[in-house]
Amino acid sequence: MPSTIYLITGGCRSGKSSYAQKLSETLCTNPIYLATSEYKGSYQNDDMIDRIQRHQNDRGEKWTTIEAPLYPSEHLKIMEGRVVLVDCLTLWLTNYMMEYKAFSLNNDDDDDDEKEAMMTSSSKERMAAADNASKAIKTEFEKLTNQWNTTYIFVTNELGSGTHASDAFTRTFVDHQGWFNQFVARKANQVVHMVSGCATIIKKAPTTNVRDESVMKEEEKDEARMLDKFLSSRSIHMDSKGYFLVKLKEKRIFASFHSCMKNANGELCDLQGNKLSCHGKGPEAMKTWSARTAKELTKFIFEDWNDIKDVVSVSHAAYIGREAQRAEFCLYSNIAYQQD
Repeated sequence: MPSTIYLITGGCRSGKSSYAQKLSETLCTNPIYLATSEYKGSYQNDDMIDRIQRHQNDRGEKWTTIEAPLYPSEHLKIMEGRVVLVDCLTLWLTNYMMEYKAFSLNNDDDDDDEKEAMMTSSSKERMAAADNASKAIKTEFEKLTNQWNTTYIFVTNELGSGTHASDAFTRTFVDHQGWFNQFVARKANQVVHMVSGCATIIKKAPTTNVRDESVMKEEEKDEARMLDKFLSSRSIHMDSKGYFLVKLKEKRIFASFHSCMKNANGELCDLQGNKLSCHGKGPEAMKTWSARTAKELTKFIFEDWNDIKDVVSVSHAAYIGREAQRAEFCLYSNIAYQQD
């Protein structure tokens, strides 16, 4: 599937990075931190380096860190199928502005020629350089997010929410940062605005339910319900290797797999030979899962569980997919769920 894009925006110390980190860890067990600032880049100071070290300590060992100040698309192969936290768009744009000589933040004494060139260049030339930098970073953004089956979480700053800049350099950068934020927001599936550590979703991707009855006619609703009821009453054969139980609890979908076997009479029993019953306590679960959505649950079961191919038939897999979707619908519709 195409990449999923989140944009986390807000002012300084609004909680953007913390929110983005928690979101990444919720979505993926081995997320990638894509740093647009080099650890000891030309514009780093002691305070910036200390901040980077604190963030690294907060993330822990499960994170993979990539430094890509200009061209993160060069690392697409390692990003495939994972969650990538890009922190942040502001520094990324700064790098492009410096690369295209729109301005310089370098304070080294060895760069006197560059400083002099920047001072003598006209305002019109610098604005043209800034325009070229903006075009280039948008092209690189498209290359990066054109990756399939990857989730990107971009962190950015709302610079335009502060005071009006006093110099032309800063005003130009604030303008281009705002335009770049708008560009990314249009591409994003979800945009979150952070204020004082509180998140507000200001753009949310449309969700799809099992059946949107709000747009169905009454006779269509009745027909669909009767069809489901009829299909639920049909005779089916239980999988002789095991069965799944699905339930809702604490705003999550829980599933468990229980092993079983057939005795000499063809009756289903637990592994100790005790006949299974719809009433009373069954055998202990061989495997359990907890998920927020049907897709996450079926990923855990059918992609992450190595033994799945040995214990579940095709028809049983189809059943689990249907039940997971029904459970998700009930969970987010706040209605009771009963396993079919």
